Amino acid sequence: MSSNKAAKQALIKRYGNKCFIERLHLRDTTGLKYTGCGQLKRMKQLTYHHILEKSKGGRATIENGALLSEENHEWFHRQPKESQRVMNNMFQELKRQIDRQECRVEYVEDIKCPFEAHFMEIDIRERIREDERKQEKRDMQRLKKFYEDR
Repeated sequence: MSSNKAAKQALIKRYGNKCFIERLHLRDTTGLKYTGCGQLKRMKQLTYHHILEKSKGGRATIENGALLSEENHEWFHRQPKESQRVMNNMFQELKRQIDRQECRVEYVEDIKCPFEAHFMEIDIRERIREDERKQEKRDMQRLKKFYEDR
């Protein structure tokens, strides 16, 4: 098994079987047409994307990878370098957010201890969603500014 294929399978296992560009709604795909037998299936097939390019020493690892559909991977590499950098940062942030959600804290209520314990309820999920919205807004503003400055 190639290192790209192994890293891709590890990414799918950890982050799910969906293109990061589609998860982040970075590209409007309405109106795209597919012709020929199997073209839609091929274009939607997930590929391993090196965040730090292979030519610059980037390795095929979970930390350096993102899942992109074939069509979005081709589209990604046609974008200006600055847009690619911003999107790569967004891919890394998406992975961090998913990883944080996977970390769950469980409380055991039947602890026998010689002192009185007071428990606080913290809704961390709402805090994560709020952080996600703020980050998404900042990233979209960065992309918008980049395209306006061109």
